[in-house]
Amino acid sequence: MEEYRLLQLLGRGGMGHVYLAEDTLLERSVAVKFVAMVRPDERARRRFLVEARAVARLSHPNVVAIHRVGDLEGHPYLVTEFVRGQSLEAVPRPLPWQQVARIGVSLARGLAAAHRAGVLHRDIKPANVMLTEEDQVKLLDFGLAKLLAESAQALDDAPSDAPPVPLTSPLTGAGGLVGTPLYMAPETLQGAAATRASDLYAVGAVLYELCAGVAPRHTLDPSASLEDWEATEPPSLRQRAEAVDPRLETIIHRCLRRDPAERYASADELCGALAALEEPHVLVEVPEGNPYRGLQPFDARHRSLFFGRETERLEIMERLHGSPLVVITGHSGVGKSSLCRAAVLTSLAAGALEDDRAYRTVAFVPGHDPLSALAAAISEATGRDEGALTEQLRGDPQGLGRELQRALGRTTGLALLLDQAEELFTQAPAAEAMACGEALGWLLRETRGLRVLVTVRGDFLTQLAGLPVLGDDVPRGLYLLRGLSPPAARSAIVEPARRKGVTFESDAVVETLVASSDTTAGGLPLLQFAMAELWDARDAALQRIPASALAAIGGVTGALSRHADGVVASLPPARVATARSLFLRLATPEGTRLRLSRREFESTVPHAAPVLEALVQGRLLVAREERGETVYEVAHEALLHGWARLRGWLEADAGKRLVRERVEAAAREWERLGRASELLWSGRQLTEALPLDPEDTSSLGTRFLAASRAAARLKRTRRWGLMAAAPLTLLLGFGFLRLRDEWELRRKVEERLEAASVELDRGHQTRDEAVRLRAEALAGFKVQTAATSQEAAARGKEAERLWTQATQAAERAETLLSRAAQILEGALAFGTGDARVRSLLGDVLMDRLQLADAFHHPEQHHELLERLSTYDPDGSREALLRRPPVLSLTTDPPDAQVELERYEGEGARRQLVPTGLSQRAPWSRVTLGDGPGSYLLTLRAPGRAVVREPLLLAPGESVSLSLWLPFERDVPEGFVYVPPGTFLYGSTVPDVPRRGLLRATPLHEERTGAFLIQRTEVSFGEWIRFLEDQASPAELERHLPKSKGAPMPLQLQLGRDGRWTLTLGTGETQVSARQGKALRIPGRDRAQDWERFPIMAIDQHDADAYTAWLSRTGQVPGARRCDELEWERAARGADGRLYSHGDQLAPTEATIDETYQRRAYGPDEVDGHADTASPFGLLNTAGNVYEWVRSAASREEALIRGGAWYYDAWIAFAANRTVVEPGTLDPTIGLRVCADAPPAPSP
Repeated sequence: MEEYRLLQLLGRGGMGHVYLAEDTLLERSVAVKFVAMVRPDERARRRFLVEARAVARLSHPNVVAIHRVGDLEGHPYLVTEFVRGQSLEAVPRPLPWQQVARIGVSLARGLAAAHRAGVLHRDIKPANVMLTEEDQVKLLDFGLAKLLAESAQALDDAPSDAPPVPLTSPLTGAGGLVGTPLYMAPETLQGAAATRASDLYAVGAVLYELCAGVAPRHTLDPSASLEDWEATEPPSLRQRAEAVDPRLETIIHRCLRRDPAERYASADELCGALAALEEPHVLVEVPEGNPYRGLQPFDARHRSLFFGRETERLEIMERLHGSPLVVITGHSGVGKSSLCRAAVLTSLAAGALEDDRAYRTVAFVPGHDPLSALAAAISEATGRDEGALTEQLRGDPQGLGRELQRALGRTTGLALLLDQAEELFTQAPAAEAMACGEALGWLLRETRGLRVLVTVRGDFLTQLAGLPVLGDDVPRGLYLLRGLSPPAARSAIVEPARRKGVTFESDAVVETLVASSDTTAGGLPLLQFAMAELWDARDAALQRIPASALAAIGGVTGALSRHADGVVASLPPARVATARSLFLRLATPEGTRLRLSRREFESTVPHAAPVLEALVQGRLLVAREERGETVYEVAHEALLHGWARLRGWLEADAGKRLVRERVEAAAREWERLGRASELLWSGRQLTEALPLDPEDTSSLGTRFLAASRAAARLKRTRRWGLMAAAPLTLLLGFGFLRLRDEWELRRKVEERLEAASVELDRGHQTRDEAVRLRAEALAGFKVQTAATSQEAAARGKEAERLWTQATQAAERAETLLSRAAQILEGALAFGTGDARVRSLLGDVLMDRLQLADAFHHPEQHHELLERLSTYDPDGSREALLRRPPVLSLTTDPPDAQVELERYEGEGARRQLVPTGLSQRAPWSRVTLGDGPGSYLLTLRAPGRAVVREPLLLAPGESVSLSLWLPFERDVPEGFVYVPPGTFLYGSTVPDVPRRGLLRATPLHEERTGAFLIQRTEVSFGEWIRFLEDQASPAELERHLPKSKGAPMPLQLQLGRDGRWTLTLGTGETQVSARQGKALRIPGRDRAQDWERFPIMAIDQHDADAYTAWLSRTGQVPGARRCDELEWERAARGADGRLYSHGDQLAPTEATIDETYQRRAYGPDEVDGHADTASPFGLLNTAGNVYEWVRSAASREEALIRGGAWYYDAWIAFAANRTVVEPGTLDPTIGLRVCADAPPAPSP
């Protein structure tokens, strides 16, 4: 077997035989698993490959590793690591609860990794959990795993040459229960789809069995039915195992809740709860003084006083097990810094990560010079020279990462906290922020012993993700920190005081404080400040916080303002203006804090020193030592928003801020260059500075303005004197100076024009390459002659390769063109009025617009179009984009009445709006004044069928159409005629879900000939007529719809009286109705005519038999399954919309999983949802039931389209292609019939 030599059979299960084998190339033991059938059918093969996909995507110590998947003489196999040990099924039970907790942590940890990768296990049981010889837990056998839709991807399963395997199939809901009922959640036993919550239930059932010795199901009376078990909560674990820790019992029973919403929200959360049982309770010294931090963050010294964030701490620690980067984001004041400094870093330092490394922890804030701050942090942790580190971070961060890795070795780790990362964008120059992101990103890649925590305000998250290198890892590392829950807030309020032996006089006070933590803007810092004030107001003798104290400090929202006002009022009146100046300099326009040094203040603000000290003493500012000098910042951002006086100062100063910043920058440059007179302001600049008061600027700024005004006065005096003495000389001198300045500006503009031209040339070359690659890729995607599966797979793989190259080239081109635009915008700022700059900017925007349109990026198109007007003063470019199309039209019959309507609006629904054009054919070069866009032609003539033709017209496009209207008698009742035409086929969703979930091509133009298509799905009533016309009972039985398992059992029976009965569901939810009687699905408010339900649970052979019967009996000549191009064109029209009516699908607009709140699952009548009809008038192309179609990619591919009542709106995309087996019998699959169009007369 190639390089693998089978040694012995290890075991067999429902899915496969497992052998111990030797990898002769790598000289290691491996496990080889074969499908457990002599002649494995395609269903078993596909389930086997699902296992391979699921496991191959995981890399975690608690999940078995997969090395290879292949095929041997028709027998698929996979090769995994060989795990030495025994399964939990073989371990004697019950186990000590401490051991069960340890097993549970590892099991939850591996499951959390699987869930994060988008994988459900679906069959967790003791036999699928291995305990290795080193007591490590390994989760095995993902043979029943379900790849979640949002991250499904194709798997390159070399060395097999087999084509890609369908992801959507009877494996996940059409073929009965999948899993082991003893450990399955109640909802999955009832036929619901597996979820993360059902996996957590299975973990709870396994842990229960390890503690009690029996599975929860076996605690019932042996005679109890499955339905009894589904409705029963398992008995208390401690009734079976008295020694179990009550905390573990609570955790296990939460996993086993019947309601999935009451279980743990994630495997991460479960892991955290179990891990807390193992952590030793270390006595931590309680610091002296006020136990509440006010506006200051908690840090390591205050760990013993930090409460309310234990769950979050454990979840972040679990994230750090599998990822070196965690980005904690949330709104200002939610407690990001405190959580990291007081809880996470201290846990890392204490060894809680359990990866055999001793972690050194260090935190830094980026400030004005983030690279130096990062270097200082690394220097503090490693002892290396800070200056050398700064240079290496800037020049060779990869090399530094490798050096750091060697220095840390295998036993030491480094944990870095980048706190308040928003400062990268509010204080640091853009180039420095990018350099810091790049350096930190490379350190993460090169240093295995490095863990990085980042805190960032939510409104700066996209900017963080835009940083080079580091930004690539941000999406995977995101952790959203929410406000405290009421129980957590209560703990944060009560426990610090309790640690000091102090209680609250009234529970009402505590409840008021709890409520304020969530309802108040910036609630947590305001709460902490109020708590600090309450502590100072406590009754020291009684060791109690009185109820009256809260009102005395002004309540939670008023305490901060009241205190801050008091501090300012205590200043001498002459120093209030100084305080105002200090605060204005410590805030950014974005509402964040700045840090400035004492030296900077004393050189810019008169009398700053005593006021700074007073504000620090009053806890409105904080002072700390940084690199040998004292720096100050506002105590918390809550002051910027919650203190009315400061907010008023900031609002009043908003108009002056930009002028003041320009003055200060000019003054510093003036001072640096020896107070050169040519740097002084004059004229318009001094006019702009008039609103500034003396206290608005620093002393240097004040001197600069004074010198500028004096120079301006002197210049005026000299000018008048010179004009009186020698007007010609003055005129020439002034002209020369002005000419010199103009030359300099023009030189700078020319430099930027030259630089922009270089970027433009590169951008145009790359754009042309992208367009060429796109054309080659789309040629591969274009539907061709039906191929074999292997041919189609090879063709699709090559097309996807070219498409990836095309999109990468387009991204490079967009970057280059954007860079050219930025250079040109910089040239505009010189104010020379050079028309070439503005014109070239307009051309660049047009280039970017065309690139966005070529790759179907409508959001980028709209953004660029809005900017175009700024650089298109005469409107010539916008006119090009809005050039009206020209339409010529002839019809047969020649005088058909033609109406033209336009689709307007985007997003949820595209509305048809009359254009005013309604006249008889022919039309000769009719100019469409509404411009380019999506249109609908409707043609009518006596005795002829109504014909609709959707059109997507480009700017200035000239289109000539010749349309034939078939006779009404030639179009069967319930069908519509679709004329020949082009349309957009495929999808614009990102490539990963497009390939893996939708299995669709990129959006491109395709064409169909004329055809007929049924307006609705085939109904049960229509199918019954087909059944009743069968030649024999055997044929009738062969085509009966059948479904015995999930998601809904279905049975159609013929009674002795010749009337049919439909039965849906099982057990308490089972309903049935005879012909002529309505059927009400449980949970719905009305009964429905089930004979108008779409036919369900038929396979491809049944569909072909039905269409052949329609054609043979003359009801629908040429009836057949729809070609998938025909189906998609009829479902969405010409303009590439996601659904029949627009780009969003509400639960009320189709029958999908949420239509009846996921409770009353089942179809609706085929003629429902008329308000979301397609442009051709089709109903229910989104949801209700999938529809069998013919694949355009491969004649061997069995395909269904359209989504169904059991699935979500994503599955209902018009472009979604779901590949199944031809024999699939599923209650979500039905049929819509197409037929050959009546022949048009020869011209």
